[in-house]
Amino acid sequence: MTHRDARRRFLTASGGLATLALAGCLGDGGTGDQGGMDDGSGMDGDSAMNGDGGADDDEAMDGDGGTDDDETGDDGMAESATVRVRIENVASPDFYPAETPTDGAVWITPGAYAVHEGENPVYELGESASIGLEGLAEAGPPTGFEGADGLVDELEASSVVAHSGVYAPADTVADPNDPTGEVPGAPPIAPGGAFEFEVDVSPGHRLSFASMFVPSNDVFVSTEETGIVLWPEDGDPVDGDVTDAAALFDAGTEPNAEPPGRGPDQAPAQEAPDQGADEGGVVRRLREVDDGHEYPAVGDVVQVTVTPT
Repeated sequence: MTHRDARRRFLTASGGLATLALAGCLGDGGTGDQGGMDDGSGMDGDSAMNGDGGADDDEAMDGDGGTDDDETGDDGMAESATVRVRIENVASPDFYPAETPTDGAVWITPGAYAVHEGENPVYELGESASIGLEGLAEAGPPTGFEGADGLVDELEASSVVAHSGVYAPADTVADPNDPTGEVPGAPPIAPGGAFEFEVDVSPGHRLSFASMFVPSNDVFVSTEETGIVLWPEDGDPVDGDVTDAAALFDAGTEPNAEPPGRGPDQAPAQEAPDQGADEGGVVRRLREVDDGHEYPAVGDVVQVTVTPT
């Protein structure tokens, strides 16, 4: 099977048409007004212009001609900012044997993100994964299994999330190993590829995200329990490398019966997104899972950077 065929098979087996749909505007079945993608700029719904071509009501000038109270501090300066998040696949193109379905490479799928205060809303260590996280960790799409809520839906519905969304094919800014030779490339991204998206933040906001680690049964990359601090309460918006806040996790939903790239129940080799035995386990850091298999360190898989715009 060629590299191109493996990617196409991944899209088919994982319900990839739903993922590809995220490249454009999401409808009512997507992440909603705050989490949906716009017309390709990568901005989330809070940053978009409203239907009349003007700024959204929450960000518009108030009736007295001043800025909205929620957007200003005591000194009258705006207490909001936009930051660009970049998630780059920095894995070796030959970490695994060449005969694996990914030609030895590690792939990173499109994912879901949340801006929040408090702890990471994607998972809770030592607890069962949600159905949305299971769908992402086993098959890739942040939209989840067919007929079930995806992780992006769960984050949008969470009361602890300020706003959420997806980083999708339209947010692929680089993918030199994409067999189609196009950017946006075919999801997931290969080594050298990157997703970029922008979010609006305020003091105290943090970021959490999740993408599937391919090839695997149910491994995903996410932020640690505290998420990524985007704007400290007593400082300025973060600017720089925040990879130290990321880690690899095992969803505990499907046994790691065979090494990555060797199992028939792993993406991209599996024939169906929910293929494989139920593990009935809990979410754990991957380094705490003694399955006897080899995985790279998270810093050898992704580099995450945040840049104020």
